[in-house]
Amino acid sequence: MSPAAHQILESARSLAGMSFDDLWLAYMALGGNCPPRTVRAYLQGIGADEAGHDRADYDFLAHAINERFVDQGSNHPVPYRDELD
Repeated sequence: MSPAAHQILESARSLAGMSFDDLWLAYMALGGNCPPRTVRAYLQGIGADEAGHDRADYDFLAHAINERFVDQGSNHPVPYRDELD
């Protein structure tokens, strides 16, 4: 069984050394529009319906984390949502 989308994001965020605030600011800069409490809830495993998250929000978060990895000289290991389906 593969990990849930929120687990992928949270593990990658931690591995990239990003604080939650860093991730949320990068997410907003890319066009995300959920408030911090909603993003935090999603990363803690609250489902998309309960947290108001959708596929685009996942991709904004994944892209923000991938940009951090690229800045560190790594590849972009976080899959985008269509790669998870």
